[in-house]
Amino acid sequence: MSGLKRFSTVLKSTSAAFFALSIAACAPVSPSPTASPAEQATAPANTLILDGVTVVDTRDGSLKANRSVVIINSKITEIAQTGKTKNIGIATRVDARGKFIVPGYLDMHAHPMNSGTQDINMPLMIAFGITGFRQMVGTPEMLQMRRDGRAVTPRVAPELLAISGPVMAGGPQITPETASNIVLQHKAMGAEFIKIVQLDHDAFLAALDEAKAQGLPTAGHLNTSVTASEAVKHGMSSIEHLGPNASLLLSCSSNEAELRELSKKGSVGSKINFEMSPEIVLRLAANPMILLPPAELEMIQGIIDSYDPKKCKSFVDFLAASDTWQVPTLIRVRAMELADDPAFASGPNLRYIAPQTRQMWREVLADFNQKSSPEKKAILAKFFPFQLKFVKLMDDAGVKMLAGSDFGGQWLIPGYSLHQEFDLLEQAGLSPLTILQMATLNGAKFLGREANMGTVEPGKDANLVLLDANPIASAQNLHAIYGVIRDGVYYSQSDIQKLKAAAVQSE
Repeated sequence: MSGLKRFSTVLKSTSAAFFALSIAACAPVSPSPTASPAEQATAPANTLILDGVTVVDTRDGSLKANRSVVIINSKITEIAQTGKTKNIGIATRVDARGKFIVPGYLDMHAHPMNSGTQDINMPLMIAFGITGFRQMVGTPEMLQMRRDGRAVTPRVAPELLAISGPVMAGGPQITPETASNIVLQHKAMGAEFIKIVQLDHDAFLAALDEAKAQGLPTAGHLNTSVTASEAVKHGMSSIEHLGPNASLLLSCSSNEAELRELSKKGSVGSKINFEMSPEIVLRLAANPMILLPPAELEMIQGIIDSYDPKKCKSFVDFLAASDTWQVPTLIRVRAMELADDPAFASGPNLRYIAPQTRQMWREVLADFNQKSSPEKKAILAKFFPFQLKFVKLMDDAGVKMLAGSDFGGQWLIPGYSLHQEFDLLEQAGLSPLTILQMATLNGAKFLGREANMGTVEPGKDANLVLLDANPIASAQNLHAIYGVIRDGVYYSQSDIQKLKAAAVQSE
């Protein structure tokens, strides 16, 4: 079995136990049985009305109070002043006075389909308001099911917005010609974008060029041997995790050329060999910082020491003028670089993670502590504020950004970790509106799906989050979920609590 196939196999089996989830209580309320036969005959099927709600415009943050949002089946069909909607007939009505309605949250970098516990993880994502996700690692089996029109997610799940083929990774054995051929193979499988993790310079650019020629977006990690300028000019669609590590912020160093030379001595990506046993690959993927070589740590320290504000401003202006999106996944970055923060290991939401995965994470933490000197930890602790500052600089310049959690890595909880991302974006200094846009409207723009998602308007898909408080006043209000609508189905606060309770996994 090839290394990539073994990797895909282990990703699908990180939990040996599968748990059944009861969802009967989460179905929409049925129309009143006292309605007349004529009313029953003329009323549309599956009609839901949210009365008295304030609609939040994700384009500019403006508010429209006291509205009724009419949903028939899976679409918003009407928004009008409460009491002035068309004669609908019988319908399920929700008293939404004092509530705020926004599009459902999109996790644009996640791995729920690789977890092995989809029946638990995906309903939990719904409970946290996530109604759509971009699957960052696909397998031939998943892609075949998608091509065949078979369900690749449980019944209670966010929408699968896009799925890649297997990870593109490898050392010198992946030549530019090989990289181009792999892109063609992934397209033939049905991959909706190409995920690149680690390729040598020429192969990396060849993969970008071939994907662009085939009309496929590209996403992934920016190697330190490839400059951001090169990746952008060759059409890279999205750069994940701020690089990761040093790769993006190298462009903010006054000593960039010399620091890039250090990459020839090795990088984290080059240390992960996909021909290793699946168990080892899984542990290394949980927190790749365990493998951080001295040269890359020196590179990070060099960025801190030689940070050039003027050069960095010019760089983010370049990014803003490009078509390349950034997906910071600050929660993933923090969980890797500051893995020993006690708040991670003692987090109450770890109860949603399978016991064997929790144990593996504890072992990975012990490995991180054993292999990380006090000096290494100090450098990483100084670097994270630089990364927050960089995100703020990108926002100020107008760089296009998406919200993502990278659920699948160490300490990351399905659904909940995207809310942690909101908090870190707020800590970086982004406005509540910007954070809301990164989680809603921007995903629609990135996917070219503004016609049916990203705003709360008639004709849009009924994937929505009902909030207790105004998300434009504070990003903290993004956590205040009162209800969730997924594909026209309403999940009340009681339903949400049942979904969470069903996802708890005891030791």
